Amino acid sequence: MDYQSAANGQSHEETRQRLAESRSLQRVTTALLQKLTLDQVFEIVRCEARELTGAAGGSIFLLEEDSWLREASHDVSLDPLSARIPVSGTLTGQAVLSGKPILDNAYSNGAVEARTPNVKTESLLSVPLQIEGNSIGALNVANKVGGFTENDVHILGLLADVAAIAIENARLREKAKQLAIVEERQWLARELHDSVTQAMYSVTLYAEATRLALAAGKSDVAAENLQELQMMAREALFSIRLLIFELHPPILEGQGLVAALQVRLSAVESRAGLQTELRVEKSRRLPLAIEEELYRIALEALNNVVKHARAQHVTVTVKFDDDRVYLEVTDDGKGYDSAVARGSGGMGLRGMEERAQRINAKLEMVSAPGMGTTLKVEVLA
Repeated sequence: MDYQSAANGQSHEETRQRLAESRSLQRVTTALLQKLTLDQVFEIVRCEARELTGAAGGSIFLLEEDSWLREASHDVSLDPLSARIPVSGTLTGQAVLSGKPILDNAYSNGAVEARTPNVKTESLLSVPLQIEGNSIGALNVANKVGGFTENDVHILGLLADVAAIAIENARLREKAKQLAIVEERQWLARELHDSVTQAMYSVTLYAEATRLALAAGKSDVAAENLQELQMMAREALFSIRLLIFELHPPILEGQGLVAALQVRLSAVESRAGLQTELRVEKSRRLPLAIEEELYRIALEALNNVVKHARAQHVTVTVKFDDDRVYLEVTDDGKGYDSAVARGSGGMGLRGMEERAQRINAKLEMVSAPGMGTTLKVEVLA
């Protein structure tokens, strides 16, 4: 083979390798934008690391506050003996502390981060995962035929830069989701105390009053108490039904916003004696985060209709354009002074505005005494 042919061959191989690097980074970046779960991000990063370097397997360790590294993800071929390893005295820990890749093609089987009972680890490359110069863990690959090269260090370093952002972003999303769950539980506890608990306490009092009236032979008083007791029990049941629909309904995730709204109208508003109508134009699924916020905004508006509006009819309209979604909740109730309600933060308006802001939606509430109320929401989706 002449010099020119060898040079062309080398150039072709370098081009192929750079193309593979670019595609790999693009896949990891796409994972970052798709809002995948943390485990899904781990899987993508490990697979890309293994494919790019030609390693037999890979693993990801995340730094814990107490100077330990927790194994977050691994290939079966590199199943470690322990889910946690110390930062001190390990090659992975050295990479995390120094912020620099550690390569060992004469791997010591005494090191714990890749020791396996069935597979001899012959080589290890550990690259730190860093966010703004701070290590959050390390990306490891092991057992490459012929050992790892400086080019592998370069490739894995590029992947680790993007992977660190994807991993941290997924972790933050999971934390935010947990915080949202805590907030919903706290809200539910307050609602249970403020409405259902008080209603059930009143039921208990009327039941006792009825017992005393019957014991005293006052049947007319007992009958009145029973009527009050029945009414309060119905109110308590209705409040519980409202709270159930405030929780994340499975149908929202499974079938979408329109189906969830239809179930809500049938289960709550219709049973409350309201005439209901759901109008839909060009229905399609939206990202779950947007569907959930729109659903909860609609629920707050519907709760207002049931509790305060004294309406006979309520209409929910959902219109889907190519890049926008419009939601309207309209009732023919007594209405209210918009300026007064906004100034006092009443009608749950503040909460609806906060939810709208989370998805960059426009929200408008139009009402006047005796003229009913209309809620309008517009969002890009």
